[in-house]
Amino acid sequence: MEKNYDGMLQEVFGRNLKERRKRMGITQGELAQRIGVSTSFVTEIEKGRKAPSFSTIEKIAEETNAPVWSYFCEGGYEIMEEDATNIEILRYRLKQNICVAVDKTIEEI
Repeated sequence: MEKNYDGMLQEVFGRNLKERRKRMGITQGELAQRIGVSTSFVTEIEKGRKAPSFSTIEKIAEETNAPVWSYFCEGGYEIMEEDATNIEILRYRLKQNICVAVDKTIEEI
């Protein structure tokens, strides 16, 4: 049985954005103002319904002090810019994401 992964990356990105924004204690409106988009667009991103442009992704990462790539990993909201230099954290996250990808591939077989 073939699985449909359409929008999966958008959903992961949205969850990470929502969790990181909440941890920062800012509203969707405040984030939207900081990155130059509408509040409704931030809502749609967080729900996984819309995908931000590369430019907007870069602005989000800058405003939230997080590496761009962390938005595309499950649990990426826990990773901040200063963590990106810690090789053990990077290695752990990479292994975790590889395991998830392998598990999904095996489920398809």
